[in-house]
Formats: sequence, C-alpha cells, structure tokens
Amino acid sequence: MKVFASFSPELRRNLWILASAGLCFWAGLAGLLPTLPLFIETLGATGQQIGVVMASFAIGLLVARPRLSRLADERGRKLVLMIGMAAIAIAPFLYLLATALPPLTWQWTWGDRPITWNGVLILLMVFRAFHGLSIAAFVVAYSALVIDISPPGQRGELIGYMSLVNPIGMAIGPALGGYLLSATNFVVAFLVMGVLGLLGLVCVSQVEEPYRPAAERSPNAAKPIFWRLLLTPRVRIPA
Repeated sequence: MKVFASFSPELRRNLWILASAGLCFWAGLAGLLPTLPLFIETLGATGQQIGVVMASFAIGLLVARPRLSRLADERGRKLVLMIGMAAIAIAPFLYLLATALPPLTWQWTWGDRPITWNGVLILLMVFRAFHGLSIAAFVVAYSALVIDISPPGQRGELIGYMSLVNPIGMAIGPALGGYLLSATNFVVAFLVMGVLGLLGLVCVSQVEEPYRPAAERSPNAAKPIFWRLLLTPRVRIPA
C-alpha cells in the first residue's frame, strides 16, 4: 500500500472514489445471489425455472459487452461506468415490481406434453438480462479507467490493489443479503442492494476521467479493425 503515498492527492482521491464505486458495485450485485432464487421460488417457480431466470443474466452480458466496450473507447470510460452502475441500482426495484403484477399464464400443448408459461417469470428473465448489462459495462470500463490513471511504473501493482474490490465485494454482498433476508424480508434486502447501486452512482459521478476518446484526439483517424486487433501479440498471447 506504500505505492499510494507516492501519488498526488488528486490521484489518490480519484483511486479511492473509484474503489468505493467498485465495492458498491460488487456488493450490490452479489447481494442478490442468495436472495433472488428464493424470491423467484415464492412466485411459484420450479427449480428449473429458477435456473433459467438466473441464467438470463448471461444473455444481457454477452449481447451488450461488445457494444459497451466500443462505447468506452468512443465516448469515454465514465459514461460506461455510469451505465453499469445504473443497472445495479435499477435491477432490484425491477425485481420487486414483479410482486405487484397480476398472475398471467399461457398454456399450450407440444405434442402430447402440456406446456405452461408464467408471464411474471418471463418478465423476470427480461429484468435479469437487463441486470447483465451491469457487468458488461462496469467491469470493462473500470479496468480501462484504472489503467488510464495509473502511472506506468506502478501500473501492475495498482491494478492488483484496485482489483481487490471484486473478491471483497463478492464476500460482503452475499453475507449482507442473506442477513437482511433472515432479519427482515425481500423488500428490505432488495432495497438495500438498490441503495448500494445509487451510492455507487454518486461515487462514479465524482470520478475524474483523463481519457480522451479517439474521435477527439484525431477526428480523421480510421477506426481500428476488431479482428486485426484481436490477432496482435498484445491480445493474442494473454488470450
């Protein structure tokens, strides 16, 4: 941690604010892991349906990550950080919205097998896919911003320290979510996760971004070709 003492006060402040946002992000995300499956179960879902809803998170992540990664290069890291943190703040409130909706089911037959679809669970799948935007946006922009503001001589060490927000937040989140659920109810547990997202939004809004998008640096420069970048040694070797 001595490396922080060598930084200017402005850089230290920026790093602490960014780390605080990272803790809010990962704690708010992981806090729903022990509570959301139980919440879906109370809506009448089977174990298989719970798995489908939870797995829908990956749909939003995989679809949005390439676009959001490009947006971080074209419009800056801070905007994409805000998008990811906004998803963390909004998603818990969307899940709670499911409790206010009337039950809606569709039934039809596939061959000799009757199939029933629960409209609320389908909506939860949509909400869960939206929640996937959080990782697609925040993780990419956070890592890129840490690299942008890190002095070259201490970049590796600083990346290591700043990456600790992931395991720390993933440890705090489930413990906090499980405790809140056992002590109160789903509403309180979800609201606290949403508040963590809102606190993270406040932190991100205070982050100073030194990165200048490529369009501002050189308006006439050609955009890099994705596959050409993918095959360069700097990307190919670590991959």
